[in-house]
Amino acid sequence: MRVCVACLAGLTALGSVALAAPAPQSDSLPTYYLRGYYNLDNQRPQWQTSDDAPWSQVKSNTPWVDSRLVKYGYIPFTHDSKNYYCWIDTAPRTGSHVIERTFLCGDPATVQWLFQNNWKPNVPMIGGGPPLQKSERPPPSPTPNHN
Repeated sequence: MRVCVACLAGLTALGSVALAAPAPQSDSLPTYYLRGYYNLDNQRPQWQTSDDAPWSQVKSNTPWVDSRLVKYGYIPFTHDSKNYYCWIDTAPRTGSHVIERTFLCGDPATVQWLFQNNWKPNVPMIGGGPPLQKSERPPPSPTPNHN
């Protein structure tokens, strides 16, 4: 009986040590492969097709990152060895129940200018979007046959 109690006490002690050990944490930040994004400028965001290079999120304590922009909602990224701030819009498009992420990205100088001028990015309601592929276009409506 003493052996069973000792064994049970030993297993309990091992279990508590295992539970107290920190879980391995991943320091990696998300990487995205975008089909396209809205390029921020001082006029109106314009749709840009992206290449196959990844968009890698950068830690907010990276030297070039402005903490005020991060606090405001911009997320720092690198793409093709260039720095960007992206505003990620997760709201569904008007009239849609499908939630998609829309990336509005700009170089640090442009985003800083927009921030200083109290401009909040938003996706244009018309125009500026990606061109529809043939498979996404609605079929042509039949023309009436007048005899």
